[in-house]
Amino acid sequence: MKKIILSGFLCLTFTASAQKEYFSIIGKTFVEEHIVPDHTTTSPLGGGTYIRVKEIPTRGWLADAEGYFRIDSLRRGKYHLTFSYIGLEPVDTALFIGNDVDLKITLSNLSISTPQLSLILPEKEICEVLKRTFWTKYGIRGSFYTKESLQDKSQRMTALGYFHEVRKNRIIFDYLDTKYGYSWRYEAPKGIIGLDETLDTYEIFTR
Repeated sequence: MKKIILSGFLCLTFTASAQKEYFSIIGKTFVEEHIVPDHTTTSPLGGGTYIRVKEIPTRGWLADAEGYFRIDSLRRGKYHLTFSYIGLEPVDTALFIGNDVDLKITLSNLSISTPQLSLILPEKEICEVLKRTFWTKYGIRGSFYTKESLQDKSQRMTALGYFHEVRKNRIIFDYLDTKYGYSWRYEAPKGIIGLDETLDTYEIFTR
């Protein structure tokens, strides 16, 4: 299911709008997904959303790491936009541009998948953590960032991106608490974002 929220910048007067020759679409992309079974969550969609405008076939736009995008220099008229992200169903929308526009687009991934916790670990420890029976016992998977790749920027995580990883992990924490009680917390490997209090996030974001 796609969601589109559209609003004009009401601070512009009709006279000023009529005199403008070019307009902008400024917006943000979101993803709607099942982080855990029977629970739908909407959160900003990180970098990778590709935007095409049918009336401007020679150009494309990418949303940034926090989901924001901007399309400038649009003349008054009707435009057809397509938002694509690998693994998600594209969203198509048509807009009549007669003013600057604020646009919010939600792409959906509502397939039921195994809950996936995000971790930060030294590269040498990942194989050992993956071998633990914790994952099969509690029916979850792990998605890994390595400390080395975050520090040399080969993997990227902004402070806002870290906040979203904490938010998603906490939804899984609540799911595990409800299903298994608190025992899983004592068996959890180190490095789980939002659970491991020893993670040095200051070092990650300042190097």
